Amino acid sequence: MEIDSAKIKKFTINLLRGKNTYSILFYVIVIYLASVYVALPAVYAFTPVSYISSVLSGSMSHSAPTIQLTYYDWLTQHGFNNSQTSTWPYQRGIDIGSLLIAYKVSPEQIKVGDVIIFDAFYNGVYEDIVHRVINITVINGTYYYTTKGDANPSSLPIEVDIPYSHVVGKVGDVIPYLGYPRYLLYLLGNLL
Repeated sequence: MEIDSAKIKKFTINLLRGKNTYSILFYVIVIYLASVYVALPAVYAFTPVSYISSVLSGSMSHSAPTIQLTYYDWLTQHGFNNSQTSTWPYQRGIDIGSLLIAYKVSPEQIKVGDVIIFDAFYNGVYEDIVHRVINITVINGTYYYTTKGDANPSSLPIEVDIPYSHVVGKVGDVIPYLGYPRYLLYLLGNLL
C-alpha cells in the first residue's frame, strides 16, 4: 500500500482550516489537551488555586422538600443554631454542573461550615468529594474533619475523621453551569 503524500497534505490543511468533518473533533481534542496539560498546570503553579472541579452529584443541592429534613432539621438536631450557620458559605447549596475553584489553606483555616474537596476511595475508585465540614478534631496537632453533604441524611463512613492530608482544598468560588461538560462526561462514562 502506497502512501499518497499529496492526499495527506490536503487532508491536513483542510483539517487545520476547518474544512472537513474531522475538524470539530480535532479542535475539541486540541482544546482539551491544552486545557488539561497546559492551562490547568499553569493556573495551579502561578495562582493560589489548588484545584478545579465540578459537582457531579446532588449531595450539596438544596432541593425542596427533602432539604428541610436533611439540612435544616439535621442542623437543629445536632446543636447548630441560626447564629452559627447564617455565616456559612453557600447557604443555598451547590448544584450539579457547577464549577468549583478550591484553594489550599492551612488546616486551622478550615472552619465548621466550610465546604471542602477531599479525595476518598469510594465505590471502588478514588473520587473528589465536595461536602460541608460539620466537625473538626485535632489529635496531637493533626487536624481531622468530618463532613456531610447538605442533601444527605447523614455523613458517609468515608467522611468521618478525614485527615488534612486528604483535603484537596477549601471551596472559594462556585460558577454555575460551567462544570456541565465534565458532568456529561461523567454520565457518559457511567453508561459505558
